Amino acid sequence: MTNRAQDIIVGTVLFLVGAGWTWLVIDSIPPGFGDGEVGPRAFPMAFGLILTVFSAILLMTRIATGAETALAEASEDQDIPNRLDWGSALLVLGQIVLYGFLLEKIGFLLATPVVVLLVMIVSLRVRSLRKLLGMSLGLTVGCWLIFEKLLGIYLANGTWLNVG
Repeated sequence: MTNRAQDIIVGTVLFLVGAGWTWLVIDSIPPGFGDGEVGPRAFPMAFGLILTVFSAILLMTRIATGAETALAEASEDQDIPNRLDWGSALLVLGQIVLYGFLLEKIGFLLATPVVVLLVMIVSLRVRSLRKLLGMSLGLTVGCWLIFEKLLGIYLANGTWLNVG
């Protein structure tokens, strides 16, 4: 499979995910209460729209490329094996599922640093204690300050532990 064909498949899948995400946000998250205020729908809606627009751009540019580009890529790609590293993909999926589970059970303020530490140690192989603590605590406190305090958006409280 050529890079062009892979880009078309990925672009189509991301477009469908972005469109589905946007539809679910509109269908399930209520809008803000005042005129011009950022409500609970703003960030998820922006994410879905950005994903949909970028994937549409990818699709349009890759479909618009001519057959000569596809032939040139096909001759270049014959040496490169086309396989997905399933271990890494499953690891990322597991980390996302773990974050969702921990977010519900122990809340944002505890789940976020735990998962950031796990991702940095396991996936990124970072061993510097300064980087590990700085990223996990900095990301958690930064997001908490921006979303909870500055924007007034409530972050998840846990059912097992209720911190924050």
